[in-house]
Amino acid sequence: MTLPADPNSEKYCPRLGHAVTLAYCVREGIDRPCRLVFRCWEGSLPIRERLLTLYKESEIEGIDAPASKLSTILDIIARAQRTSEGPGAGSGT
Repeated sequence: MTLPADPNSEKYCPRLGHAVTLAYCVREGIDRPCRLVFRCWEGSLPIRERLLTLYKESEIEGIDAPASKLSTILDIIARAQRTSEGPGAGSGT
């Protein structure tokens, strides 16, 4: 049997650089949990079950599969290339 998730449990937050409570993480975006909530809390407690007590499945499905660092870097590179290929790019003016 799994113990219920204590909203006062704390973890180090890689985004903020200090410890935050689970209560903060599940409401970080006011109407949405933090995008890293699974990455930070999974394995420590039943985070999916906790989120399902607060949100509908459809509301948390977008944060369920965080992008890997590599795919994030590739996305940033692609956006930068599209921006540099915009109007006037490479014309020397």
